Amino acid sequence: MASVSPHGRRRKPASGFAPRMALPMISTTTGRHRPVPEAGGRGSRHKQVTAATTLSVAALLTAALTAAHASPASNNAAPALQSTGTVAAGAPVQAPLGASISYERPAVTTEQAPLPVPAKADVAASGAVAPKPVAAPPAPVTAPVQPVSAARLGAPLAAMSITSPFGVRTSPISGAGELHTGLDLVAACQVAVFAAGAGTVVEAGWSPYGGGNRIVVDHGNGLKSTYNHLAAIETSVGATVSAGERLAAAGTTGNSTGCHLHFEVLLNGQTVNPQGWM
Repeated sequence: MASVSPHGRRRKPASGFAPRMALPMISTTTGRHRPVPEAGGRGSRHKQVTAATTLSVAALLTAALTAAHASPASNNAAPALQSTGTVAAGAPVQAPLGASISYERPAVTTEQAPLPVPAKADVAASGAVAPKPVAAPPAPVTAPVQPVSAARLGAPLAAMSITSPFGVRTSPISGAGELHTGLDLVAACQVAVFAAGAGTVVEAGWSPYGGGNRIVVDHGNGLKSTYNHLAAIETSVGATVSAGERLAAAGTTGNSTGCHLHFEVLLNGQTVNPQGWM
């Protein structure tokens, strides 16, 4: 309601101000109603302007929030791209639907294994040029091995009777086990001893290893025969003898317990069983 000035003119209310109204007021002491003075002073105008400004700002914020909630689809939309292809500043980056990620992969190639070299007949039929053969490395040079003699040996005595064969036995002298390296043949003292085969005498004399008087005949090809415990030697080193030729007389010299002939056969320096060569 417009106020009336004391001079009788009607004052126009200021724009933006609420109309002044007199409201009753209840006294806190007496409980009676007290009239509220009309807002016409300078202080009341300042309060009205502040209240009006606050209401205006509140109205603007309410309108903005209402508009934001009214279009939720706009918040879920993909960020707009500028004409240069970059994403708008401040907008969250989201991949479009159906997007895929790919990586560069190096190219992988395979090669066929080399084919086998064809045979000479296949090369001639196809007309292709055969590769040069690779020379085999030279074989290592080794010392020649003497062949085993194929000859058989004869009996060194006129009558053959074995008392102790080739192999392990109990020594008649020491009583301990030993390898008997030959044949002990029955032979009375001074009985003739003959060459078991043709050859060359390579040893004739005393043996320091228990053989007493000893003769060794080389038959060639690594084969030798020996005659031990002789009473007398009737040949010499270097002599050429034939099979069955008399060499000595039987005896009991050296490590012996009585007259007999200890007969041995050696092949490439190793004693073997004489019965395999007789």
